[in-house]
Amino acid sequence: MVKPTIRREAAPLLLDAGVHGDVAVRASAGPQWPAAVTRLLLRRLAELVITLVGIWTVLFFVIRLSGDPIALLMGPGANTEQIEAMRRDLGLDQSLAVQYLLELKRMATFDFGRSIRGGQSALDLAWPRLATSLQLTLTAMVVAVLLAIPVGIAAAAWRERRITKAMLSLTFFGQALPIFWTGPLLILLFAVTWQILPAAGWQSPAHYILPVVTLASVLMAKLARLVRAEMLEVLSQDYIRTARSKGLRERTVIFVHGARNAMIPVITVIGAELGQLIGAAVITENIFAIPGLGDMILNAALARDYPLVQAGVFVITLLVVGINVAVDVAYAFIDPRVRNATQR
Repeated sequence: MVKPTIRREAAPLLLDAGVHGDVAVRASAGPQWPAAVTRLLLRRLAELVITLVGIWTVLFFVIRLSGDPIALLMGPGANTEQIEAMRRDLGLDQSLAVQYLLELKRMATFDFGRSIRGGQSALDLAWPRLATSLQLTLTAMVVAVLLAIPVGIAAAAWRERRITKAMLSLTFFGQALPIFWTGPLLILLFAVTWQILPAAGWQSPAHYILPVVTLASVLMAKLARLVRAEMLEVLSQDYIRTARSKGLRERTVIFVHGARNAMIPVITVIGAELGQLIGAAVITENIFAIPGLGDMILNAALARDYPLVQAGVFVITLLVVGINVAVDVAYAFIDPRVRNATQR
């Protein structure tokens, strides 16, 4: 193994200028990494605020294109005076620009108003639904990781076997099939045709199986292919050949020396994919009638319940962008290349 060459020219130059040796070491090392991570965190937080305001602004105008919620709420039997009185009570009689500025001001204080249908605080209705959505998302994430890592390792280490080729072929199908197609297909097979699993709901562990498998399918396929690619690269390294030449068992070489090094980029991708998985859970909840944020947003959109839709989308956006910020900052602690990039 070639020993790394250490450059020592910077310190003598600083010593000639009258700087002490210990200061020279710190100066030659450049800015300290905590400051770099702090700058990265502040930058990501600023991007989070801009993203939240941008998505909320687009949602504010798009959802109002769906029509008048008052006419839908009060029904065809209401007269004009009743409709106008309700619109005035909800502040919908003002111009769109005035409504936007008022809503933007309230959003800064996390106040999304009250649900048009129920009269309760929109944010108070959204937070309890978040627990169900997170339960679905995290369960699917664990299932995907536990299945993808062994499949990816086996597909790389024993790639000539038929069973590993078959598993790898399934990952292609899993990544190619969208969730809105996989979910109804599983319902048709397991709930309608064979009648061994419930088609909808979230009451018992039996209800978890189909939605979790549906949501985990895309991520599992993506992770399995990534693990396979990383394992193939690791198994071609010199230290793997050295381990084999020493007479180590093949399983020890693969799982101890190979898999451990191949997992570093995989862990990073898992953190980044968690945010996307939360977005995909919105579709899954609507397919299987799970009382999560996705189900709430869809029903609120159909009822033109503006505050409830805005609160639900805000919570999902905050969660997804927040996870991405946390992953970026955590990765800066792990990888010095990220810290160096933030110093430029």
